[in-house]
Amino acid sequence: MADTSVSAGAAREDGSVPYELGKPNWQGREIPDIDDPSRSSRILEGRMCDVLILGDGFQSRAEFEQQLASWISSFYALTVYDVFRGAFRVRALYRHSAERASPSRGSYYRVSIEEGKVADGEWWEGSSDDDVTFRQRVFEDVDSFPDVNLRRYPSGLSFGGQNTYMGDWLFGLYRNLVVALLVHTDSDPTPSGRHFRIAREPDPDPDRGADPTRLVVAAGGSSALHEFSHAFGLLTDEYIKDRGKRSNRVNPTRPSVFTLTNVSYSDRYAEVPWLHLSPWGRDARQSGGDEPSPVVGWLWVGGSSQLGVWHSEYRCLMNGGGDNFAFTQDEGSDPTAGPDGVYEEDDDGAWLREHRFCLWCQEVVTLRVLERTGQLDSAADPTDFLGKGEYWYSRWTSELRDHYWRLFDVSRQIRDSEARYAAMHPGASGERLDASDLYTAFRADDPGPATEPPDDDENWALLLG
Repeated sequence: MADTSVSAGAAREDGSVPYELGKPNWQGREIPDIDDPSRSSRILEGRMCDVLILGDGFQSRAEFEQQLASWISSFYALTVYDVFRGAFRVRALYRHSAERASPSRGSYYRVSIEEGKVADGEWWEGSSDDDVTFRQRVFEDVDSFPDVNLRRYPSGLSFGGQNTYMGDWLFGLYRNLVVALLVHTDSDPTPSGRHFRIAREPDPDPDRGADPTRLVVAAGGSSALHEFSHAFGLLTDEYIKDRGKRSNRVNPTRPSVFTLTNVSYSDRYAEVPWLHLSPWGRDARQSGGDEPSPVVGWLWVGGSSQLGVWHSEYRCLMNGGGDNFAFTQDEGSDPTAGPDGVYEEDDDGAWLREHRFCLWCQEVVTLRVLERTGQLDSAADPTDFLGKGEYWYSRWTSELRDHYWRLFDVSRQIRDSEARYAAMHPGASGERLDASDLYTAFRADDPGPATEPPDDDENWALLLG
């Protein structure tokens, strides 16, 4: 069981106070060996994943420590972070704020607040005094930990310029460091947050110039671990967000550990990355008679758009309430609507978030941990960075996924999830979840919907890969 202790260090000269969270978990730097999960693997010091928690708008150490205790408990309640707890060096720094975080931006880090939430508008990239102060103070506190891991992804590369979710913004990013930014307002100690990337301010020494590094920051709050998982796992939102909108994004043409994410912009069975989790996958399953049909691993509608994008399960930490339907995309029949049949605005919708990852998100986050801690490295690796990502993913699907399956007992997880969904009756008249039109099976490569899995050996091998 993970240690969730919150231990304060000595106050610094400037009044800030450092903390170590769950230190016994990461002192030995050991995680399961993905090549042989019965053994442990010791992570090199330079491959540890640093998590630094900062707090804006906190006016006492007691209230900050309360939020730290909640954060670390929620963190290890997620199976993948618990299994790999030896990889995460979790620390925090308390800074007293003269004011709560607010639209006036008088708090220590100057986080921008709008309508009680962390504001949008890309203020973290702005040029106002408050914007600059925000960036400077975040990086000052990152640098105040002398052993923080500033390893980076290489700059100046490209995955090919396609309109994919990842694009090329990975390059130059800190590879083993995430900042979780907790925010306290007058009205809410855990307001709704967001995640974003910020750049260091230019170095005042002209001979050194500006550092182009970009740092993923999770602005936490009521959904702190959701935002953190955006930042660390590079996962995207699974809620609809924009009803009626069609996504114009595409899947990467060359699968890679570096471009993998939790949604698919294709519904063809040869292009959906979670086929192995579906009822046509490694644990083939079907229903009989009046039994609920299996629903884990199909194509569930939504991923910041309603059309042209899918995720793998009905509920997940990366889902939410943004314009979601509870049961059907027919607005007049869906219980998400009010009694008058009208949908509210401002992202109201069926709340489909729970404090667990769907099985595909869990696998993607596992790959992020293994990639960043050097566990995928081998003597056969290509020398170029892009080639490594493609080779590692190929090795994952052909070899290492089997080890992951045993380590996480994925077959049991699938059974548990199917049983949980079978008990759900979200329709307006109590219809079971498996009767929902929010999900569909994969399309075959040939035109037309696929209603049955292919039965020739070659295509089954493709599905089970």
